[in-house]
Amino acid sequence: MAPPPHLPVQCSKTMTVQGFGSLLGYLPFLLTLLIGGGIVMCYCMAVAYGHVEAAFPYISDTGTFPPESCVFTLFLNCAAVVLLAIFTLKYLHVVQYNRQCSSAVTRINTAALVIGYVAAFGIMVVGAFQETNVLAVHVLGAMMAFIGGTVYMFLIASLGFRRDVNFGVDERGYAKARLFMAFLSAISFIIMNITTGIAIGMWHLQHQYDHKQPQLWSKNDDGYNIHLVATAFEWVMALDLLAFLMTFSQELHIIQLQVVLVRHPLCSILSSPAVSANSQHTTQDVLLDTDNELCES
Repeated sequence: MAPPPHLPVQCSKTMTVQGFGSLLGYLPFLLTLLIGGGIVMCYCMAVAYGHVEAAFPYISDTGTFPPESCVFTLFLNCAAVVLLAIFTLKYLHVVQYNRQCSSAVTRINTAALVIGYVAAFGIMVVGAFQETNVLAVHVLGAMMAFIGGTVYMFLIASLGFRRDVNFGVDERGYAKARLFMAFLSAISFIIMNITTGIAIGMWHLQHQYDHKQPQLWSKNDDGYNIHLVATAFEWVMALDLLAFLMTFSQELHIIQLQVVLVRHPLCSILSSPAVSANSQHTTQDVLLDTDNELCES
C-alpha cells in the first residue's frame, strides 16, 4: 500500500559503494571489441549486400547504407560512451597521483580531456550522419575524431616524458611507444587525405556521367591503387588509436572507483523538528479524515 501523502521525507545517510576495482582495466578491451566487432560486422553485411567492394573500403563506406548503417550507428555510439569513460578515468588518474604537480601538467591533462571529448563526439557524429545523407557533417565528425584523437595521443605521450609526473605504475616504457603511435597517426592522416583527394578527383573525372556509386570501386577505375592506399591508412589510423588506448589498461587496473551517495540539502530542512512536527500533524489529520470517510460509508 502506498504511504499517505505529506509523510515526512526519510533521507538516507551518506553511503559509499566500492566496486569495479581492476575491472576498469578492461575498458580498452571493451572499446576494441565494440569498434572492431562493429566494423567487421558492418563490413561483412556491406559486402554481402553489394554495397562496397571487398578490398579495403573506407570505414564509413561499410556503414553507409541500411541495414548495416543501423548497426554502424549503434556500435559507434556505444564505443563513444566507453571512450568518454576512458578519457575521464585517465584524467582523474593523472589528477589523483599528481595533486602537487606543476600548472603545465594540469593544463596538458585538462586539454587532453577536452580534446578527447571532442574526438568522442566526432565518433557519434560519424555514426549519426552517413556520408550519402549529410556529407559535410559526416566529414566534420571524421575530422573531429581523427584530428582530436591524434592530438590527444601527443598530449598524453608528452606526459610520459615529464619527470614531475607520477602515474602510480612504471609506465615510462610506454612513453616512447605512445609517441611513436602518435606520429604514426599524424602521418597516416596526412597520407590518407592527400591520396583520398587524388583518388576522388580521378573518380569523378571518369564517372561524371554514369553516376556510379563511389563506394563500388573496381580495378578498372582510375585511381584505384591510390584509393587503396587511402583506405589502408584510414584503417591504420583506427587500429593505431585502439592500440594507443590499450596501453591505458595497466593504469586503469590500479584505479578504485567509488560512488558516494550524500544527503541532499533539502533533506536537512525537511528533517528539522518544526517540519517533522507539522508533517506528523498533517499525517494524523489525513488519517482521521480517511477513517471518518470509511465510517460514514
